[in-house]
Amino acid sequence: GIRTQPGDIKCIDDEDAPIQVKIYGESEFGNRLASIISPEDSLSQVNTACELYQSLPYQVKLDAVDAILNGQTSSLQGFAHYVSDNRMRDITEQYYCPLVGTVYAYDRYGNLEDYPEHCDGEFLAEYQRDIQRLIQQEDAACKENLAECFDGSNSAVAKLKSVQFGTKKVDGVLYGCITAELTEPFTEEEEAEFKDWLEGQCSDGYGEGLEQVAIDTPDGDLYVSFWHISDQYFLLNREEFNDYLSDIRMDGRQ
Repeated sequence: GIRTQPGDIKCIDDEDAPIQVKIYGESEFGNRLASIISPEDSLSQVNTACELYQSLPYQVKLDAVDAILNGQTSSLQGFAHYVSDNRMRDITEQYYCPLVGTVYAYDRYGNLEDYPEHCDGEFLAEYQRDIQRLIQQEDAACKENLAECFDGSNSAVAKLKSVQFGTKKVDGVLYGCITAELTEPFTEEEEAEFKDWLEGQCSDGYGEGLEQVAIDTPDGDLYVSFWHISDQYFLLNREEFNDYLSDIRMDGRQ
């Protein structure tokens, strides 16, 4: 029944106070942190400091615990500043793959042909908006963070916050562009795990569901795939993809 905003509630455990706030910890760290919260601190400040701490990478969390236990900081404000200064900002990494499609064209009677025509990223570039719209519709229907399906090592899982499928047009060719939001960069081994998993999502997971939904176009029913069986298929991070583009530009190929 309390309607007062957290920013206006002071951390006072006093019977005469209109709102009493009791704070305690369930560990030595928690008790020590509770002990440096003063009656001048608001409940909002406590919540913010705790949320910042929970967002820290594992090793930085351990350093923050040591800072409290060793008395490096003796106030909630000091703890919040310590955490904020040492918090690694979220980063994003993009992974790229070729897109292919199949089109069931209309015959002269307006019916769809039984056998499709295959198309590449250059053809698909014309339908980038339609493909993006399909991805958004699939995401809205799924309502699940794809990152929760990642089953790699504990260290890699802890770094991955979200995975978002999308597209990017480069030199008139449309590529798959999958964005991963991370708390900190993958190691080389962790990225290898993630790329193996991501290729599986392109072939048998998210991508498989996506490629079964038709896009209505003037050319007929279009189906788009983020994976195909070919020696030309790849899944590259941003740096690798830029190198790939440089190579094909030097060769004079699109």
